Amino acid sequence: MAKTIKDRLLERLPGTRTATDEGRGAAAPVGLVPRVTGFYQEWITEMKKVTWPGRKDTLSSTAVVIVVVLIIVAFLGLVDFALGRITQSILTF
Repeated sequence: MAKTIKDRLLERLPGTRTATDEGRGAAAPVGLVPRVTGFYQEWITEMKKVTWPGRKDTLSSTAVVIVVVLIIVAFLGLVDFALGRITQSILTF
């Protein structure tokens, strides 16, 4: 079978699957209970791979987020005030 352009491009990219690889997986569970337990097992496996930040990283990231939000609030407040004054002066002209 002739390969499509997409398949030829995907072969060159590391970590990608071609169209011929898609049908080679295990059969999906049929019932609700096997699907839920399969999902739960995959979830547990993925959660074991997560690197959780420490207390110091969490506090510093939170501080950065709060400071950035306050800066954005101040900027948008000033822009809103200025545009309100401009609009008010145009309407009362």
